[in-house]
Amino acid sequence: MKITTKQYAQSLYEVVFKAEDGALKVVIKNFVQLLAARNNLGKADEIVREFGKIWNRERGIVEGELVSAHKLNDEIVALLHGSIAPLLGAKELKLENKIDKDIMGGFVVHMEDVVIDGSLKRQLQTLKSKLVN
Repeated sequence: MKITTKQYAQSLYEVVFKAEDGALKVVIKNFVQLLAARNNLGKADEIVREFGKIWNRERGIVEGELVSAHKLNDEIVALLHGSIAPLLGAKELKLENKIDKDIMGGFVVHMEDVVIDGSLKRQLQTLKSKLVN
Protein backbone atom coordinates (compact mmCIF):
# COMPACT_ATOMS: atom_id res chain seq x y z
CA MET A 1 0.00 0.00 0.00
CA LYS A 2 1.30 3.44 -0.97
CA ILE A 3 1.38 5.99 1.85
CA THR A 4 0.63 9.59 0.91
CA THR A 5 2.58 12.59 2.16
CA LYS A 6 -0.48 13.67 4.15
CA GLN A 7 -0.62 10.27 5.87
CA TYR A 8 3.08 10.44 6.70
CA ALA A 9 2.65 13.99 8.04
CA GLN A 10 -0.39 13.04 10.13
CA SER A 11 1.45 10.04 11.60
CA LEU A 12 4.50 12.15 12.37
CA TYR A 13 2.32 14.79 14.03
CA GLU A 14 0.59 12.20 16.24
CA VAL A 15 3.90 10.70 17.35
CA VAL A 16 5.57 14.09 17.92
CA PHE A 17 2.55 15.37 19.83
CA LYS A 18 2.69 12.41 22.23
CA ALA A 19 6.48 12.29 22.52
CA GLU A 20 8.20 13.44 25.66
CA ASP A 21 10.84 16.16 25.37
CA GLY A 22 13.83 13.83 25.43
CA ALA A 23 12.31 11.38 22.94
CA LEU A 24 11.79 13.87 20.13
CA LYS A 25 15.22 13.30 18.55
CA VAL A 26 14.64 9.55 18.54
CA VAL A 27 11.19 9.98 16.98
CA ILE A 28 12.59 12.13 14.16
CA LYS A 29 15.51 9.77 13.59
CA ASN A 30 13.17 6.78 13.40
CA PHE A 31 10.87 8.63 11.03
CA VAL A 32 13.73 9.49 8.67
CA GLN A 33 14.91 5.87 8.78
CA LEU A 34 11.38 4.73 7.90
CA LEU A 35 11.30 7.10 4.92
CA ALA A 36 14.70 5.85 3.79
CA ALA A 37 13.66 2.20 4.12
CA ARG A 38 10.59 2.86 1.97
CA ASN A 39 12.56 4.95 -0.57
CA ASN A 40 10.48 8.00 0.28
CA LEU A 41 13.15 10.48 1.33
CA GLY A 42 12.30 12.48 -1.79
CA LYS A 43 8.92 13.23 -0.21
CA ALA A 44 10.47 14.81 2.88
CA ASP A 45 9.90 18.44 1.82
CA GLU A 46 6.22 17.83 1.06
CA ILE A 47 5.80 15.87 4.30
CA VAL A 48 7.28 18.80 6.25
CA ARG A 49 4.88 21.23 4.50
CA GLU A 50 1.91 18.99 5.31
CA PHE A 51 3.14 18.59 8.89
CA GLY A 52 3.24 22.40 9.21
CA LYS A 53 -0.34 22.66 7.95
CA ILE A 54 -1.53 20.06 10.47
CA TRP A 55 0.45 21.71 13.29
CA ASN A 56 -1.08 25.11 12.53
CA ARG A 57 -4.60 23.77 12.07
CA GLU A 58 -4.49 21.97 15.43
CA ARG A 59 -3.37 25.18 17.12
CA GLY A 60 -5.85 27.50 15.40
CA ILE A 61 -3.18 29.21 13.31
CA VAL A 62 -4.17 30.31 9.82
CA GLU A 63 -1.48 31.21 7.30
CA GLY A 64 -1.99 33.35 4.26
CA GLU A 65 -0.79 36.09 2.02
CA LEU A 66 -1.52 39.80 2.30
CA VAL A 67 -1.06 41.58 -1.01
CA SER A 68 -0.94 45.37 -1.11
CA ALA A 69 0.18 48.00 -3.59
CA HIS A 70 2.63 49.44 -1.04
CA LYS A 71 4.24 48.19 2.15
CA LEU A 72 1.71 48.45 4.97
CA ASN A 73 2.76 49.81 8.34
CA ASP A 74 2.56 47.61 11.43
CA GLU A 75 -0.53 49.37 12.79
CA ILE A 76 -2.58 48.63 9.65
CA VAL A 77 -1.36 45.03 9.55
CA ALA A 78 -2.36 44.59 13.21
CA LEU A 79 -5.83 46.02 12.48
CA LEU A 80 -6.25 43.60 9.57
CA HIS A 81 -5.16 40.67 11.75
CA GLY A 82 -7.63 41.73 14.43
CA SER A 83 -10.46 41.96 11.91
CA ILE A 84 -9.77 38.86 9.83
CA ALA A 85 -8.81 36.30 12.52
CA PRO A 86 -12.28 36.26 14.16
CA LEU A 87 -13.93 35.80 10.75
CA LEU A 88 -11.95 32.58 10.30
CA GLY A 89 -12.20 31.44 13.91
CA ALA A 90 -8.41 31.60 14.13
CA LYS A 91 -6.47 32.08 17.34
CA GLU A 92 -3.54 33.44 15.37
CA LEU A 93 -3.09 34.73 11.85
CA LYS A 94 0.21 34.65 9.98
CA LEU A 95 0.15 36.76 6.84
CA GLU A 96 3.10 37.16 4.51
CA ASN A 97 3.00 40.69 3.07
CA LYS A 98 3.67 40.88 -0.67
CA ILE A 99 3.71 43.97 -2.85
CA ASP A 100 1.79 44.06 -6.16
CA LYS A 101 1.43 47.52 -7.66
CA ASP A 102 -1.16 46.16 -10.14
CA ILE A 103 -3.86 46.21 -7.46
CA MET A 104 -3.42 50.03 -7.32
CA GLY A 105 -4.46 50.34 -3.67
CA GLY A 106 -6.21 48.53 -0.85
CA PHE A 107 -5.33 44.90 -0.20
CA VAL A 108 -6.09 41.30 -1.13
CA VAL A 109 -5.86 38.51 1.45
CA HIS A 110 -5.48 34.84 0.42
CA MET A 111 -5.97 32.22 3.15
CA GLU A 112 -6.72 28.58 2.46
CA ASP A 113 -9.97 28.70 0.45
CA VAL A 114 -10.80 32.31 1.38
CA VAL A 115 -9.99 35.41 -0.65
CA ILE A 116 -10.83 38.88 0.63
CA ASP A 117 -10.39 41.36 -2.20
CA GLY A 118 -10.49 44.96 -1.05
CA SER A 119 -8.28 46.20 -3.88
CA LEU A 120 -8.87 49.41 -5.76
CA LYS A 121 -8.44 47.48 -9.02
CA ARG A 122 -11.38 45.18 -8.21
CA GLN A 123 -13.54 48.09 -7.09
CA LEU A 124 -12.87 49.90 -10.37
CA GLN A 125 -13.67 46.74 -12.34
CA THR A 126 -16.95 46.38 -10.43
CA LEU A 127 -17.84 50.02 -11.09
CA LYS A 128 -17.00 49.64 -14.79
CA SER A 129 -19.21 46.56 -15.16
CA LYS A 130 -22.11 48.38 -13.44
CA LEU A 131 -21.75 51.38 -15.74
CA VAL A 132 -21.59 49.23 -18.87
CA ASN A 133 -24.71 47.21 -17.97
